[in-house]
Amino acid sequence: MSNYDYEDEDDDFTTESNDLVKQLRKANKAKDKELAELKSQFENMNKAQRTRAIKDALEARGVNGKIANFIPQDIDPTDESVSKWLDEYGDVFGLDNNSNQSAPVVNSAEAAAYKRMNSAVDSGMTPDSNDDIMRKLLSATTKEELDAVISQSGL
Repeated sequence: MSNYDYEDEDDDFTTESNDLVKQLRKANKAKDKELAELKSQFENMNKAQRTRAIKDALEARGVNGKIANFIPQDIDPTDESVSKWLDEYGDVFGLDNNSNQSAPVVNSAEAAAYKRMNSAVDSGMTPDSNDDIMRKLLSATTKEELDAVISQSGL
């Protein structure tokens, strides 16, 4: 008897193997679909993170974040790379390379108004002291006490 001529019923996998192959193909398709979905999510997150990093780098230099749409994809989203790119191509967007280094121009009238507001805030009375003065005014029994409270409070 030769080794090739045996017949065993246990070796017949035709019906079971077809079902198993179908199940494996179905599982493989589901995994491929999940992998494609995860790749898409990763690419979207990576793109959003890059855009955010570039916009932050632009805003740190005082530049409008909309310029991020014009920065090429091969530029790294780091402050140094974005700054270098802006130094090279900033004139296209009307940016002056020396604008970040110069002192801001301030209107003298606005500066004086700002100083007046700060001094008013610094010398103003808090509500606690107003309540205290009101209590002293209401508790004064004579004209002299009333005059003393008024002169002490600066009213």
